[in-house]
Amino acid sequence: MNNKEVINLYIEDRQDTLEWMGDEVEIETLDEVVTFILNDIKQKYQTDLLTLRDHENQYYEIDQIVEFKRPHTYITIPQRQDVKTLAKNEVRLNRNIYTIKNGSILLEKYKGARKVECVDYQLSAIKKANQKYVDTLIGIFDDLVIQPKKRNSIKNEAVKPIQFQKEPESPKFGQSPKESLSPSWIQRKQLSDSSKKNDLKQLTIDEVAKHNTINSAWIVINSKVYDVTKYLNKHPGGQEELMKGVGTDGTALFMQNHPWVNAHYLLEQFQVGFLINHK
Repeated sequence: MNNKEVINLYIEDRQDTLEWMGDEVEIETLDEVVTFILNDIKQKYQTDLLTLRDHENQYYEIDQIVEFKRPHTYITIPQRQDVKTLAKNEVRLNRNIYTIKNGSILLEKYKGARKVECVDYQLSAIKKANQKYVDTLIGIFDDLVIQPKKRNSIKNEAVKPIQFQKEPESPKFGQSPKESLSPSWIQRKQLSDSSKKNDLKQLTIDEVAKHNTINSAWIVINSKVYDVTKYLNKHPGGQEELMKGVGTDGTALFMQNHPWVNAHYLLEQFQVGFLINHK
């Protein structure tokens, strides 16, 4: 007889539960659904980094959660002290239940004990949404800074070992990890060394405004000034779209189009200074 299996993902007061009959669902299907959920969380919290841990504070990656069918995984966001996830298996206020079969996924959304929405997805739609998310990241920054790995790579990659005693001790929940682990499907290129921070300048918006041409293009995002001159011709929306923010504070424009992306995480090597005296 088939037995029901469950994976729970928690962040703050949100709980996403995957339910399926053990012999009826392939690992690749679970991988797509977990990725779909994590992408949704990234967009809601406007981040591209999540940390996945169990109740003993051991780190996991997406592939390990699916391969080992971790029953309870707690999600935090590096450097975001305002996002607090308690390592408790209590049912959260906002709960999404995904009943999974190989070809379809039934999503039931609950607010407390009350069902508020029911959506029936085809697996093909889940895959399309996941690919769209990856394509968006590639489109934003091309291969200049990041290179997403191909999804569904479990069969082709050895599962990385879980953290044991020889690994650095994991921080407690609510504390910042010494080294934040990125999701396995996004590999960071080496950012500029720490000595560059000493070269960063304090700049006014008037000084930034002088760099508003294709030969010298500076843009402000979240009070940090970046020189994006070399990226103009690689912008997926075209040079004209990026030029709309050049020489100005482009934070609002950036957030309008890419709200879930951590701009500084991706553009740190292009930073030339900090914005000051900006009203």
